[in-house]
Amino acid sequence: MTMVVSTPASMRSAGKAVAEGKISAFNLVLVLGQLAALLIILRQFQIESPAFLRLAALAFAGFAVHAVLPLRYRLPFFLLLSFAGIAMIFGIADGCTLVAIGLVLIGACHLPIAFLWRIGVLLGLGALLVAMRAKWLPEVVSDAIWPILGSMFMFRLIVYLYDLKHDAGSVTPTRTLAYFFMLPNVCFPLFPVIDYKAFRRNYFDDDAGRIYQIGLDWMVRGVIHLLLYRYIYYYATLAPNEVKDAGDLVQFLLSNFLLYLRVSGLFHLIVGMLYLFGFRLPETHHRYFFASSFTDFWRRINIYWKDFMLKVFYYPTVFKLRRFGTTRAMILATLFVFLMTWFLHAYQWFWLRGTALFVTQDILFWTILGALVVVNALWELRHGRKRSLGKSKWSWADFPAVALKTAITFSVICVLWSFWTTESVSAWLSLWTVVAEGPASDLQPPSTLAMAFLMLGTVVGGTAGKPGGAERGFRRPAWMNHRTVTAASLVVLLLAGIESVHVHFGSTISTVINSLRSGKLSRLDTAKLERGYYENLLDVNRFNSQLWEVYAKKPVNWLDVEAAGLKRFTNTFIQTELSPGFVAQTRFGPYTVNRWGMRDNDYEKQRPANTFRATMLGPSTVAGWGVADGETFEALIEDRLNKERAGAPYGKYEILNFGVPGYQPPQSFVAFEKSLAFDPTAVFFVATGREASRSANYLAEVVRKKIEIPYPPLQDIVRRAGVDANMDESVALRHLAPFNSEILTWIYRKIVDESRAKGAVPVLIFLPQSTPGPWQEETPEILRIAESSGFTVIDLGNVFQGHDINSYALAEWDLHPNAFGHRLIAAKLYEELSKKQNIIFRKQ
Repeated sequence: MTMVVSTPASMRSAGKAVAEGKISAFNLVLVLGQLAALLIILRQFQIESPAFLRLAALAFAGFAVHAVLPLRYRLPFFLLLSFAGIAMIFGIADGCTLVAIGLVLIGACHLPIAFLWRIGVLLGLGALLVAMRAKWLPEVVSDAIWPILGSMFMFRLIVYLYDLKHDAGSVTPTRTLAYFFMLPNVCFPLFPVIDYKAFRRNYFDDDAGRIYQIGLDWMVRGVIHLLLYRYIYYYATLAPNEVKDAGDLVQFLLSNFLLYLRVSGLFHLIVGMLYLFGFRLPETHHRYFFASSFTDFWRRINIYWKDFMLKVFYYPTVFKLRRFGTTRAMILATLFVFLMTWFLHAYQWFWLRGTALFVTQDILFWTILGALVVVNALWELRHGRKRSLGKSKWSWADFPAVALKTAITFSVICVLWSFWTTESVSAWLSLWTVVAEGPASDLQPPSTLAMAFLMLGTVVGGTAGKPGGAERGFRRPAWMNHRTVTAASLVVLLLAGIESVHVHFGSTISTVINSLRSGKLSRLDTAKLERGYYENLLDVNRFNSQLWEVYAKKPVNWLDVEAAGLKRFTNTFIQTELSPGFVAQTRFGPYTVNRWGMRDNDYEKQRPANTFRATMLGPSTVAGWGVADGETFEALIEDRLNKERAGAPYGKYEILNFGVPGYQPPQSFVAFEKSLAFDPTAVFFVATGREASRSANYLAEVVRKKIEIPYPPLQDIVRRAGVDANMDESVALRHLAPFNSEILTWIYRKIVDESRAKGAVPVLIFLPQSTPGPWQEETPEILRIAESSGFTVIDLGNVFQGHDINSYALAEWDLHPNAFGHRLIAAKLYEELSKKQNIIFRKQ
């Protein structure tokens, strides 16, 4: 007997819609509305590079077309969009080079020869590319494309070959090209290792509206992760040399690990964008801060990497070694996985950065983590484990034990992570010497809050269901709840990004939001914090200037006057100075250095009679980086004084520009001593922020370079600090940190005393940087030291207030003041000089 089961029409209709990837017009409009809001948020908060904003606009516009195409046309359209993205970011020439090399590699995978021979051909091609990447061969490929080419093929080829061997029937040309040239990849050198089988198998295998909404959920989650990362990066991180007691050490350990939020945030953005085109991929991370064991941590963090290592290395190794027993095979396979993880991370580093990564702490990090996972796995084999990524029964009675295990795991990982990210083993060991120097009660609020968050997260993580929320059978009410949360998050972020809205929440909140809106958070940059593995691979502007120029649309050879001989080396304490007689033509006009090594007019060394002459000292803003001769604020002030004040009380006014790009206060002090030969009536010393710490940093630099310090008081400070040439930079900076104010005080008092001895009025001009930042932390102390040292102080702290940064900054990638910015500075400085004219312009 045959039983006939009738299927309701509604179920048949729903099944057909899923099979055809259809979405209702209403749901499509809702998704498009959310994407429009998300695009505005990406622009408001400057998420990643300008290139990503352009790519997101292309992807979201492409989605509107893709979603209404018949299913059979969608994959080819996605591939077309991917190629368009490559051309848009790299241009036609470099884009074609990238695709051509990729096609050769893909073609090698399909050669009509034995599988092992194909691997041999790929290894040969790989060796050729290695030689080109390492610059052992003449450069024929732009440096800009190497990180993206490596990102597309270094791991994906391994996965593809593996699946080609085991499931060759699933391969089609369109799917293969779409897999290697995935649309988001062109903007992200660090890209998740997406499995080819998952990429193929999960394509539009669920309701299209649900897939799109989950992609949106993940992209919004990614933006939130990135904003949390920025907050931690800006407000909680400490440089190693800033760690002075046990509380600082805890904050350092916590913030270092929490910076991984940037990786998880970017991976959510990437995979969420792929969801918009029907690729329903697994979750990339799952509450990794709340892992309750080391094996649990390995399962939760960078899940795609874990799955890749299990698929390609762990299971084949266990299968081959099973004759030695299950436990022994598991131990050896796990150790092999971590050995390969270390090697492949170094391999990834090479393709993205072009240099080798074989350092002690990197090897030890993966060795120690591998050993911990093995020990943990053996414990679980013997005692069993509760599965933490799926549904599990949970009760309040479990909380103390789970919380304790989570806290221990988190703490150990934080310590290991800090070891991985420091510049050397000795630098890391030196961090722990502060434990005896400060009580544990010095814990900072971010540290305490993080631990409270960890405990709360243990409860949340313990009650969580299956990761991702993207499984088939996801119930409609839950889906709608996610849509509501996403929509609410978009509204909050959208409003927070509007200045006229967030200013109503008070100066503190407004300042925080303004800092989160900036992609140029600079605390770690300014403090020279040693970057960790992921930080070094994510900051393209640090490791590949050509790719950053492509992403930011930065012109090639942007103001490349230094490479043209702007400076010369002196082999003395000052190290460099401007080359006399240097002339260059920049995109902003001529850059000329006179016979005395000043970017200024060619003055006579002897001050003319009845002339007010000031020497102005400082870094690149004083030297006029990015403006033409005659457009610096120094030149503008001089012109205005001669037009408006000639004869009162001087007949002529001269300001001699001794500014040099990159100068630190000790270098400007040496320049000051030289400037006294020009018989000034006033000395204008321009401070731009962090003068005290930058002075200490410079002393550490010259000591480590074994450059003699010609000033006995500074020699004495270095001796008392215990700094020597063999010391790690972070250790030297920590030793000198207590002397920051003393170093700056000596410099300032010396300038004041020598100026007055020559009959010159010492004036300190505080000139703020273009955007708020860590430099503000030292400003009150700088001004206090300047006043107590005897300077006449002029504070230009509000000079840019009320002006949009785009109006006074050179470019998005260069925040030096432009010509308009220099006019603002000149106008404000003239006003302040006039207020103090009885002191500054008093005739000698």
